[in-house]
Amino acid sequence: MDQLPYREFLAMIQEKTREADIPYSGSFELTPLCNLDCKMCYVHLQDPSVKHQMLSGEQWLTIIQQAIDEGMMEAMLTGGEAMTHPAFWDIYMYLINHGIITRVKTNGLLLNEEAIKRFQEYPPYKLDISLYGCDSESYVAVTGVDAYEQVVRHIRLAVEAGLTIQIMVTPSSYMSPWTERVMQLAGSFGVSVMVNGTLIDPHDNTGRKKADFDLSLEEDRNIQERKQEILPPLYDPADHEFFMKRRNRPRLSERGLYCSAGRSGFAVNWDGVLLPCLAFPRDVACAYPLRDGFHLAWNEVNEGVKNYEVPKACHSCELNDKCHYCPMHHQKFAARHQCDPDYCNNLKARYKAAEKTEKDN
Repeated sequence: MDQLPYREFLAMIQEKTREADIPYSGSFELTPLCNLDCKMCYVHLQDPSVKHQMLSGEQWLTIIQQAIDEGMMEAMLTGGEAMTHPAFWDIYMYLINHGIITRVKTNGLLLNEEAIKRFQEYPPYKLDISLYGCDSESYVAVTGVDAYEQVVRHIRLAVEAGLTIQIMVTPSSYMSPWTERVMQLAGSFGVSVMVNGTLIDPHDNTGRKKADFDLSLEEDRNIQERKQEILPPLYDPADHEFFMKRRNRPRLSERGLYCSAGRSGFAVNWDGVLLPCLAFPRDVACAYPLRDGFHLAWNEVNEGVKNYEVPKACHSCELNDKCHYCPMHHQKFAARHQCDPDYCNNLKARYKAAEKTEKDN
């Protein structure tokens, strides 16, 4: 009997559910609150009164059960810091007990011995642990909190416990003096490392601006080059050919978004709004599962994504077979079906720089 690698099996399921408009995977932003104050975070709110506006554990379980009834098989718990939600463990165990492939994103501060013991007994598919510095100085510069020793200790405990983890590094201008050392530290744990290449525009109510923490083209290129030298490939050689094939994208159609957001994936923000993905602009597509039920909310978002009119400028763009339009990157223009010229120009420059690097090598 032919065997299919698990990664390929999950990718196949995602493609099949996308074709059938089944909400296979869901992201649940349990809270906008956090025990760190990262200066580049797109969602973290500092007003403690927000906790009275967050969904309760019972409300989250209502949404989750309805999503499972519609076909959800994968879930990700995130925030803010997901583990600060009062009902985090109730929500997590509900997913595990229903056989849902569950992933948790955390900054690692609450990943203490007790939490690791619970995760050992009821393992997640993966723990994504963010690493924001390589010493106390860098942690304070990026997060406002000297959490370095605690986070590193918890990462080591998780590794020793045999949990499947991935270290997440998010370069920004605040991390710039230490980015290379952070990547070296991340690689020293001997686990998978993801270096994020995209910074998201913060929500208006955060008071943050992307211009304050964004990286220049040169800084980004240097980080990507050093990443390849410092860290092993994210995927092993056996996976490389498979993922290269999945990157070959068809030319744009006039309507409909290319990715899985709103087709086989969805997100529910901390205040109960259902979106194609966590950072998707609400004025393009959103719905309300607690008010209307998950079934109707999913159908509304799904139709909005399938019928979204792709900007005309994309069809004559030199990158239209590489960069499929994403409203998330064009926040202030997406509802008008237009492109953000700054984002497009920056992306073109990045592609040209990458091509030059490949030729030089």
